[in-house]
Amino acid sequence: MRSLPLSSFAFDSAREAEAHLVAELAGGRTILRRQHVGYPFHITRGFYLDRARPELLTLYLQSASGGLYAGDQLTVDVAVGSNAALHLTTQSATVVHDGQNGASQQRLRVTVGSGAFCALSSDPYVLFPGADLKLDTMAVVPDDAVLLLVDGLAVHDPRQSGRSFAQFFSRQRIMRPDGRLLLQDCGRIAGDQLRTGPLSTMAATATALLIAPPGRLPALEPLMQAVDRCGCVAGASAAPNQAGLVMRILAPDGGALARGIEAAFHLAGSAALGTELARRRK
Repeated sequence: MRSLPLSSFAFDSAREAEAHLVAELAGGRTILRRQHVGYPFHITRGFYLDRARPELLTLYLQSASGGLYAGDQLTVDVAVGSNAALHLTTQSATVVHDGQNGASQQRLRVTVGSGAFCALSSDPYVLFPGADLKLDTMAVVPDDAVLLLVDGLAVHDPRQSGRSFAQFFSRQRIMRPDGRLLLQDCGRIAGDQLRTGPLSTMAATATALLIAPPGRLPALEPLMQAVDRCGCVAGASAAPNQAGLVMRILAPDGGALARGIEAAFHLAGSAALGTELARRRK
C-alpha cells in the first residue's frame, strides 16, 4: 500500500482571499480599528517605532504560504481614517511561482482620509520562471493627504533553467474623492523583453508614486541620490495634475532594489511627516 501525503502538504492552487484593514486615529495613536484577514494573509501586531511621531502605526502584512501560485485571486482593502498615519509593508519579498497558463492576480484598494498619511511599500515580488503576475491598484486620496505606493519585481531562476518569467502587468489608478482621475500608470513586460532588451543588465525594477501636497514632497535630486547610493539607478519627475511625483528604480538584483525602496520610503516619509523615521527591521 502506498502512503499518501498529508492534506496540509497538498498544492493549493487558484485561491481566492481577501484582507480588509481599517486604521483610525484614537487617543493620539493610529490603531487598527477593524481587520478581516483570510488565508494566506497574516497581519502582525502594530508597532510604534517613531518617538517623534507616536501616532504612526507600522504593520507587516505577511504570507502564511509559499508565495503566489497559478490562478490566485487576492484582494487587499486598506482604509486610513482622517489624520491617521499608517505604514503597511511586507515581512520579506514575495515569490511568484510558475503561472502554468494561469496568472496570479492581486488587487489593492486604498481609501485615505483627510489629512492622513498612508505608505504602502512592499518588498519586491520575486518572479520565478513562468511567473505571470497582474497587479491592479486603485486609491482614493484627498488633496490634503499623503499616499506612497511602491511596487517592484526581481527576476530569479533558482534552478538555472534558462527560462524567464512569463509576464508582469501593473496598473495604478489614483482618484480624488469626487471621482476625478488624477493619474493612471500602466505597464506590461514579458520576461524575454527584460532579458534581451536594453535593460538586460538589470534584474529588478520598481515604481514609486507619491501623492502629496507640494509642501510635503521631498526634493527630487536628494531623493534620487539616496536611492542611487543603494546600488540602484533612479529617475523621478512631477506627476500629472500636480498630484505629487513618480519615480522609477532599476537595480541589478532584488537586494539592491529592496534597499532602494527603503531609502525612498524614508525620504518620502520624512518630508511628509516632518521628522526622520526609524528603520523598519525585517
